[in-house]
Amino acid sequence: MRELYGNSLSEKHIGRRRVVPVIYLQGSHYEVGYDVGRNFASVIQSFLKTYQGLKDFEREYNTAAGRAAYDSTLVNMKQRYPYYVKEIQGVADGAKVPFYQLFLLHMDDIIGTINDKNSNRVDSGGCSDIAFKSPENVVLGHTEDAPMETVNHFYIMSAHVIPTPEDRELGAVEERFASLCYAGQLPGYTMGFNEHGLVFTINTLSPLVLKPGNTPRMFITRALLTARTPADAEKILLDEGLGIGNGFSTNVIWTYENGERDLMNIEVAPDLSANKSILNIHKYTNETLMHCNAYLREKVQEVTGDIIDSSVTRMKAIHSHAPPRSRRDIESVLSDTTYKDYPVFQTRLDAPIQTIAAGIFDMSARTWSIYIDKPDSSEPVAILPIRFSQLNKNH
Repeated sequence: MRELYGNSLSEKHIGRRRVVPVIYLQGSHYEVGYDVGRNFASVIQSFLKTYQGLKDFEREYNTAAGRAAYDSTLVNMKQRYPYYVKEIQGVADGAKVPFYQLFLLHMDDIIGTINDKNSNRVDSGGCSDIAFKSPENVVLGHTEDAPMETVNHFYIMSAHVIPTPEDRELGAVEERFASLCYAGQLPGYTMGFNEHGLVFTINTLSPLVLKPGNTPRMFITRALLTARTPADAEKILLDEGLGIGNGFSTNVIWTYENGERDLMNIEVAPDLSANKSILNIHKYTNETLMHCNAYLREKVQEVTGDIIDSSVTRMKAIHSHAPPRSRRDIESVLSDTTYKDYPVFQTRLDAPIQTIAAGIFDMSARTWSIYIDKPDSSEPVAILPIRFSQLNKNH
């Protein structure tokens, strides 16, 4: 029935919905992928149909250079992370969509720039992060900014992954995590936590020179959900033997068995002279963590244009606030709209990048709150408990 108390809703004009779909899953990598695909088939199909970025990726895929990059990346991922390839295949089968389209989404700018390496290429993505650490608490706030087509096209996976014996032999481990996911894409490249004490959020970064065939960032952030210790996380990010093909940074809270917590940011970039990633790790004690979509410490040649201009402007807005001392302060920063072209919380209908959700991780309360509207003037639509059930099993 199309009419609802006199208000007409259609797929084209439903606007920003205040909904956070959450699915609880248990099974092998393929099985959890399949069940995500089956349950969110309409959302995934809708996203693939409307996302302009996929059309751009397919155009590159249909060139000799693009197909070569796709093929070499797929071969390498089947060797390095075969169980995550199976997970994507499960999503494709469950949602009844082509696998190659989902894999193109995971290659992202690696495929999107294969025939265009100009510094002013149009990179999409966003996200603003701010966090503080006090003796009593650590609070991390994150805006999930993405192309406008991702509005209403996301969900949260809360998964217990039990690898098959075959996948275990290939390196898969048992996993317990919760992560926001873009439609049809692996968990990890957004915000979430695992039950070993790790909470993290992601900022897209845009090195000018990428490495086709190397590990796409979405595979590395998927693997990050398995980390039991900071050393594990560093090994995953370093990706020795191959290395990341594009770039990102991650904002991390580690909680340890004794109750201590660490707060850090790690910038990750392709190493153009070695088969590994470049990592720049910074730990925060008294200073405020602030990060958007430009490298702050690692010297990397980046693209120019909107993603950098937006990042610089949002950082300026974040710096204009006093250092946060409470969760309320974090809510205020995430809601900042001082600069109309590039606000921290972006909902302008004609903006190509939208804030699809905001998340606040409150480690004292052990909660992850997800907002669809500005956090300083709305209630969270969902509040998930942060469970660290495996914390005393890390060693």
